[in-house]
Amino acid sequence: MGYERHNSIIGAQKHRPIAATAERHRFDVTATRGQKNTISACGCSVSVLFFGLGVSGSHSQPLPMAISCLRVPLTPWLIKTPKATPLKLIPLRIFCSAESSVRDLPTSAPKSKWEPFRKKKVVMRVGYVGLQLQRDEHELSTVENELETAIFKAGGIRDSNYGDLNKIAWARSSRTDKGVHSLATMISLKMEIPDDAWKGDPNGIALAKCVNSYLPDNIKVFSILPSQRSFDPRRECNLRKYSYLLPAEIIGIQSHFTKAEINDHISDFNSILNCFEGEHPFHNYTQRSKYRRRTPPRQTARNGRTPRIAKSHDDSSTSDETEESDVEEDSRIDETTTVNNEETSSGFGEPLVDPCDSQGNSLKDQSFNVIRARWLYEPDEADRITASHFRKIFRCSCGRLENSMGFDYIEISIWGESFMLHQIRKMVGTAVAVKRKLLPRDVLTLSLAKFSRIVLPLAPSEVLILRGNTFILRKLPGNKTRPEMLTMVESEEILKAVDKFYSSVMLPQVSKFLDPSKSPWEEWVENLDANTSIPDGQLDEVRNAWKEWKEKLQSYQTITSASAVA
Repeated sequence: MGYERHNSIIGAQKHRPIAATAERHRFDVTATRGQKNTISACGCSVSVLFFGLGVSGSHSQPLPMAISCLRVPLTPWLIKTPKATPLKLIPLRIFCSAESSVRDLPTSAPKSKWEPFRKKKVVMRVGYVGLQLQRDEHELSTVENELETAIFKAGGIRDSNYGDLNKIAWARSSRTDKGVHSLATMISLKMEIPDDAWKGDPNGIALAKCVNSYLPDNIKVFSILPSQRSFDPRRECNLRKYSYLLPAEIIGIQSHFTKAEINDHISDFNSILNCFEGEHPFHNYTQRSKYRRRTPPRQTARNGRTPRIAKSHDDSSTSDETEESDVEEDSRIDETTTVNNEETSSGFGEPLVDPCDSQGNSLKDQSFNVIRARWLYEPDEADRITASHFRKIFRCSCGRLENSMGFDYIEISIWGESFMLHQIRKMVGTAVAVKRKLLPRDVLTLSLAKFSRIVLPLAPSEVLILRGNTFILRKLPGNKTRPEMLTMVESEEILKAVDKFYSSVMLPQVSKFLDPSKSPWEEWVENLDANTSIPDGQLDEVRNAWKEWKEKLQSYQTITSASAVA
């Protein structure tokens, strides 16, 4: 490789100062006695430590060295210098470490790459299988990391912008919970695009294919289209469509059942699911403390007026209160919120513990028995329900019995404007508990009452899929949609690619979780059967309080209507 073997000692030859020159990079190596220097090249950091450097006589002496872990090819050259100072024999050790900066730039693979021409805001439709399903070199990667790297390698992101999504105005229509899959995540960004990027390609398939050449098989870009600067994928998304693939056996459908028996079970389950349709407070189906308006401490100036900074803070808090939410999260929550920090796939919601609990959601009685159902008779500032907890569900139902890889399942369709953290999974978990007669049917009505506090089960995430969405310009009348977004959701060419990805990539991987006798269902059903029931006394209290509240509400509405007529 251009240098002597490890620990080789040059004999009694005359040795002169060395200027180490790599094949592609030049290094100047200088050091004094006991000094450790670092040389960087090709993304590799080389630490050089000189020992016992001394001078004697009038000529150079041999230079023994120990070279280890050197990954940069060095070609030493002997440079003649007049009257060189002789050196004693010293060991030269070179340690090579894989030290990197905050984020190393990836090296481009010999694949398709376009020549950047100008920077343009674009929107792309992305599908992916939850990366936690992988068990290879991408195990610790995230979808966004993979996408950013692929776009960079394809030529869509400059070196100076790579590693910082804020520099390219990265935004998405939704952020799914860990383990959830997607066929319709819309991402907008400022991308370096080639000249005539969409010439002869109105659906943006060519650019998508180029990016896909750098992506793993379980992530797919279906289309990349030009977008306007004002486009906000999250705020303009007005409908999100989800599917939940539920093993048929979980709701009592056995393989030997007749068609009539199967239809009876599906019909009964549909009647349960339909209870969620409409606009309701879903505070019992999420970690409700995350959706409360956080009022900052009031700041008062010397003159008694509220400082301008405090006013702007209040205004921002108010605007946050009306923002649209993402799937399994809400835009009112900070982006860094961990979505699975308190519950697991076999969890059963927030236990009702002491009122002084930091979450402000829970209570315990004096005997320290967990309270699973309770009615809030008086307002509690630590457990307030606001407009942020209300959600509108357009559709919640299941279809016919289907089969994949030998496993029977039903597909639950849940369509809504927006969803809170864990909301869909708790809806499914509660519906299954009712179907298995672990909870009474009226718990659905009680749980959707503003003053009830009920602990509900959380279903696994591995079979939840974002199927599709729609977009409108909220600031304009008539429910108008941007042309590029119409293309994204309606183009036959794009939809064909989506269906192919679902049938050939996503469904085979998700089907691994349709076996009711294996993970995650075996443990989940065991926990569900053992821990879901609510004491009759607690439920009776909630029922009676709900009836009394309902009567007062109806009486108030009657009086209000009569006054309006008068």
